[in-house]
Amino acid sequence: MHYDFLKIRNVEFEAISLAPTATPEPAATPTSTSTVEAISDTLPQATSAALVSEPESIPENMILIPAGTFMMGSATGEANEAPEHEVFLDDFLIDQYEVSNAQYRECVEASGCTQTINPDSYTRPDYRDDPAYANYPMVGVTWDQANVYCRWTGKRLPTEAEWEYAASGPENFTWPWGNTFEPERSAAAESDTEAVDSYPEGVSPFGLYNMAGNVNEWVQDVFIEDFYANSPAENPLGSENGNPNRIFRGGSFDNIDGALYTTSRRYVKNRAFSDVDVGFRCAMDVDP
Repeated sequence: MHYDFLKIRNVEFEAISLAPTATPEPAATPTSTSTVEAISDTLPQATSAALVSEPESIPENMILIPAGTFMMGSATGEANEAPEHEVFLDDFLIDQYEVSNAQYRECVEASGCTQTINPDSYTRPDYRDDPAYANYPMVGVTWDQANVYCRWTGKRLPTEAEWEYAASGPENFTWPWGNTFEPERSAAAESDTEAVDSYPEGVSPFGLYNMAGNVNEWVQDVFIEDFYANSPAENPLGSENGNPNRIFRGGSFDNIDGALYTTSRRYVKNRAFSDVDVGFRCAMDVDP
């Protein structure tokens, strides 16, 4: 199903409500990596994420990306960004903002997610649980924890191709806002994270926030070194049994310039990896 993108762009998206709530129960005890991986692997496959059939039912703070073709990768970037190749994607939905501390906490309190081991950010003690940072991106999550959260919300992690298209837009911008690097448009080369709705002047052509800087973002794909050379032309998804390597995109507050390219496959890490500059956002299928 294809929607009128101009109409969708006129939808008014409300800010995430972060009104103070009652003091939460103590966070769940962190679960071992192997347990989280087991939970993640037994969840339904990405194609079973909740489907949306009408524009009126677009979930709050999600953006509809209309079906389209774009050039994925780069002929002039790092070796793992080559070759540049044409990709077609069906309609999909993706979060306008990175998943926040407050949102992830809801999943933990509902026993749907495991708590991260480290509550601190790069410079802020107790960042994860401090109400002052409720609307800041959740960090320190492994790929499996991000995957479990997205499934708990009825969504999934975006594919690498979906993430890149949502960041670069139909014109294949080098950075989400255009082809000239303007550091004031992103949370790059900063001391720590910023709110998930910060830097409105740096949104992508589709209206997504912080697709460059703030935190690196996990995507769904397994990293396969030669995948771009053999990628399917439609809706590609890197998948390989037994391969633990995953990818995160977008660069973080700790990066500058090239790390923020929309084509940059900045890091390849084991699915059990976590760090203070790694977060995520979720995506969702659209009923064909």
